[in-house]
Amino acid sequence: MRIEPEISGCSIVLIGRFNPAIFHPAWLKAKDIQPESNENTVNLQIVHNDIASFTIDTVSYFVEERRFKIETTSGPWIRIADTTRKIFGDHLVHTPITAFGINRTIHFRLGSHQARHNLGRRLAPLEPWGSFGEQLEAEDRQLLGGMTKLVMTRKSIVNQTRVNTNVTIEPSARVATDDDGIYMQLNSHHAIEGLPDGHGCETALELIGSRFQDVSNEADQIFDLIMTMGSK
Repeated sequence: MRIEPEISGCSIVLIGRFNPAIFHPAWLKAKDIQPESNENTVNLQIVHNDIASFTIDTVSYFVEERRFKIETTSGPWIRIADTTRKIFGDHLVHTPITAFGINRTIHFRLGSHQARHNLGRRLAPLEPWGSFGEQLEAEDRQLLGGMTKLVMTRKSIVNQTRVNTNVTIEPSARVATDDDGIYMQLNSHHAIEGLPDGHGCETALELIGSRFQDVSNEADQIFDLIMTMGSK
């Protein structure tokens, strides 16, 4: 990547039916899923019948009845895919999972407000907007308009599974010196259709295993293209 991101992250989100009360740092340690968890690495927010939320080192867990999320802010990203497969492939094999998302995010700076403004104009030019577009230009920076959020979606079918790949770019609310920060996310959403009653998480885990690295690599390629474009 031509510009080094200041914040990077990766997450996996599962949609299905979960028992939040199961998910506890002590359970993950006992099952040898995250054996490194101890009082120095664990930040426990809540573990309840309805919700579980805690962090072990750089890995965060958030579990509700219909949603499981595991997220990390440090690579290698494949660790959270391996952890997900350990949890559900080795211990909670009957958990029904009907959809999942693989998500990569970055925050980076372009070095100046003008550089971010120029990138916005390249991604969303004003000419197609006619007189409205002309009114977005202004000498006063406080009145300068333009793109505030762009989402591009690709639809595909992978292994008989519907996949929507959504790439979002917008100003960053977390890194911003002179309004030069940008946030990007790639979300690869997989909808698993036609599962028979009683089917567990096998299909989801197989897809996560086969798709995770490809999704992560594609995210890096797209992020690199945009960062390179913004640095010129």
